[in-house]
Amino acid sequence: MFKLNPKDPKAVMPIVKYLLSLSGFRQDAEHLGRKILPNVFVYIVVLLIPKVFFPYPSRASMIQGLAELIFFTNVDVGFFCLVLQHDHYRQLLNTIDTFINIAYHSTNQKESLPELLLMRLNRNIQKLSVIFCYYIVVTAIIYWTLPCMLTYRSIFKARTIGNASVTLIQYYPNLEETFYWIDNRHTVFGYIVFSIVALVIFSFASYNNATKVLTIVTTIKYCSTLLLLVSITIKDLNRTAAEDIDRELKKAVQMHQLAIRCFTLLNQTLSIVMALQLALCTLTWCLTLLYVFTIGFDMIAMNGLLIMFNMTLEMFGYCFLCTELATTGTQIAHQSYQFRWEQHRPSTQKLVQMIINQGQQPLSLTSWGFLAVNLELFAKVFKTSYSILVVLKDLI
Repeated sequence: MFKLNPKDPKAVMPIVKYLLSLSGFRQDAEHLGRKILPNVFVYIVVLLIPKVFFPYPSRASMIQGLAELIFFTNVDVGFFCLVLQHDHYRQLLNTIDTFINIAYHSTNQKESLPELLLMRLNRNIQKLSVIFCYYIVVTAIIYWTLPCMLTYRSIFKARTIGNASVTLIQYYPNLEETFYWIDNRHTVFGYIVFSIVALVIFSFASYNNATKVLTIVTTIKYCSTLLLLVSITIKDLNRTAAEDIDRELKKAVQMHQLAIRCFTLLNQTLSIVMALQLALCTLTWCLTLLYVFTIGFDMIAMNGLLIMFNMTLEMFGYCFLCTELATTGTQIAHQSYQFRWEQHRPSTQKLVQMIINQGQQPLSLTSWGFLAVNLELFAKVFKTSYSILVVLKDLI
């Protein structure tokens, strides 16, 4: 499964489907199941309640704890929102399969250009998915292991000097959190217990993050590629024999309708997730930079900047792919105008007009149904975050 080269180059997003199946999602079943409940339990009981309702020892710890909470909320709740839209996403996968069956259907024994493009896309998605999964695992291991190693090194030094020096032990928390009534900041036992708890949090968060990001990125890219295939099909009409024009045009109309259907379902699936991503990305920028400006640059600031970098890169990727999707959608109508439709009979002209009318529909993914997600929005979010940061800095 997790190999750079896919077993079947025609399989659609096998890694994404496998990861989603671990939470109970199946393309051929309507119900989600209860596999996701432990995931929700860990987020609420192990992460959310301790970070919100238990005290922090200092203002710096509070800012870091809130930044971590925002990051994990973006990862976990974003994944939950995505899974809750399983019905729309299931319909989307079925529509993609229908489109691909049409694209792969060819009378020629030689593989057509759409088939080659789809297989190349599947190979690229497989490589991206595998590399990203390994990146998430390695990052989580480092993020969890480094504080433990520093703490155990401090404990070893203190023990070699003598019991009287136990108070000199410096504890480096895996997460900035007071875990209920366990003293994980000043006792070895409490630190070990919380390290195990943090490992559970990181494990679920790593799975949620990998599944959420890969599902969103690969599905947007797939929908963009479907629109590109429609554009290529229309472009090839000028080289099609006159007796085959109507048949190829009907195929192009059907493919275009399916591609638009995919976009509609994709927008319904990702609307809430994108809204959450935008809001929490803004808060993360503000809190992290506020900490750097008010407290200074230290280990906590480095962790916060790492969180901010990951969320910013994720947000930029979504905006970039959504911009590419919208641009590809507009090319279909433009390509239809390039077709020499005036040389054909009225029935052919009517089919071309149908494609042109369908191509007028703007294909922009939206956040909560009204904010178009694109690179322009990314720049606006950055400017808004800076304005909020200036206000918060003056208040503090």
